[in-house]
Amino acid sequence: MDPRRIELNRRHSREMSLLFAQFVEQHPEIEFAVKDAEMTPEQDAAWTAFSDGLFARHRAEREALADEIEAEQRQLGDR
Repeated sequence: MDPRRIELNRRHSREMSLLFAQFVEQHPEIEFAVKDAEMTPEQDAAWTAFSDGLFARHRAEREALADEIEAEQRQLGDR
């Protein structure tokens, strides 16, 4: 795997973890004391709305990097 993709995945993971911590802090009614606890459908919908912007940015960044890597590979193939 391309090292840029690995680093992007790591950064996305860190950013998502930070955002989830903010979400839990702002939604104290969500209880995650039990290991492997799952959110209710309402909580899941709240998380989806809360994280939608970051998910969209991550998706765009992954697509842009994939396009860049593909273009580089095409250039190498054209030589």
